[in-house]
Amino acid sequence: MPFGPGYQIERQQLEAHYLQTSPAHLHIQATYRLRNIGNGQLGFVEAVLPSGPARGRENLRVSVDGREVSVEPADDGSTSVARIPFDPTWSPKQRRILSLEYDLAPAVQGDAEFAVDEGSFLSRASSAFPLLRPPTGGLVEHGKPALESRLTVLVPADFQVFAGGQGQGSRQRGGESEYRFGVNKKSFEPFVLAGHYHEQRIQAGGDTIIFWTLDPLPADQAQGATARLAGTYQTYRSAFGQLWKNPPPVRVIETSARLTARRGGQGDAAGVALPTGALLNRAAFRVGITSDTFLTLVEHELGHTWFGEAVSAQPHAEAVLGEALAEYSTLVAAEARGGESERQHETALLLRWFDESRKKAADKPLLEIRASDPYEKRVFGYSKGALFFVGLEDRYGKENVRHALAHLVNSLRGSRFGYAELRAAIELETREKLGDFFRLWLDERGIPDEFRARYEVKEQRLESKE
Repeated sequence: MPFGPGYQIERQQLEAHYLQTSPAHLHIQATYRLRNIGNGQLGFVEAVLPSGPARGRENLRVSVDGREVSVEPADDGSTSVARIPFDPTWSPKQRRILSLEYDLAPAVQGDAEFAVDEGSFLSRASSAFPLLRPPTGGLVEHGKPALESRLTVLVPADFQVFAGGQGQGSRQRGGESEYRFGVNKKSFEPFVLAGHYHEQRIQAGGDTIIFWTLDPLPADQAQGATARLAGTYQTYRSAFGQLWKNPPPVRVIETSARLTARRGGQGDAAGVALPTGALLNRAAFRVGITSDTFLTLVEHELGHTWFGEAVSAQPHAEAVLGEALAEYSTLVAAEARGGESERQHETALLLRWFDESRKKAADKPLLEIRASDPYEKRVFGYSKGALFFVGLEDRYGKENVRHALAHLVNSLRGSRFGYAELRAAIELETREKLGDFFRLWLDERGIPDEFRARYEVKEQRLESKE
């Protein structure tokens, strides 16, 4: 029985249409079939819309049941929230068809969530499409995911398209290509990346690595990079769980757009994560795709497929766990390639990085680091967080820790986790209480003396991770 106001999105259809105007822009349309599943009348719904100069929203049009309506301002006066009235009011069990469309023409260069330029675009669902809010009031039936969701992308015929969801075919429409995708609860957050790219598709060890670049890559270099990345992809699936019955290709994509870190970084970023892939700027590619620097960067972003895309850290833990698990993932990959000696070396690097970053800001416990902290006051948490997982392996066994992480990803897929869920997963695997260990690493400053003595080394090979 319904206990309060609420509605269900029975079906949503999202469409992104790239238009090669000057400047280029996206036309967005979102259509929802909604059913009132609450116990009362609803006079309106609210939608959070893209806003700010990095989105450049224009020409908003809204209709309810095919009739255009004028939106009203939200109570807080926010320009990013549109209140959509119902006349007459929306009764329980009734359905409504809601449609919103607008243009996105950025006035400034893009970021890790949204970017449009003359030849490509990147759009996360949360940065381009509306987000329908649950109604307010007591005993609210909070917004449930859509029962059925589809994504359509319209691009010039010579564009490559990479998007979230299951491909449902494509067709030509005039001089454009239309791609259709189905999105379900196991899909990653809907996104689209498309552009005019050179594609090189290479197979290794049963997996496929796809390079999309602005200029063709030397074939021998692409082959060399593929061998390592395919091995890392297999390592991650073995260590952190199989997310797919048939693993999709890994995509390594170049962009000329400015990138900013999606998860609490600072300023420009060399790369950002995409599900089963990485989007890297031109400077990263100039380093050389067979260099350890480039490949480690791709492996770091690929680690976010498990820890960031399949599951993501809760806001209070994201400043640490989001990046820490990606750093830890690259260590696991290095160990798979080079054995225990490589694990020792990578751990010593993380320890050195922690000490270097701590010179820029006073240390504080991991539990107190927040994403809102200035970069220099949280960056040491990334390396200490990764070392925390190395410490867990040392104390409780590598297989136990990795099995626990795989279980966490599988059981919480599509959800957020925090330190409590992490601890519960490892305790379930080890059948031991981890309270003292967690308090030592999360509540105290610095690195435990025993751990530091085990890994702190001085060697010529130990360069800075920065």
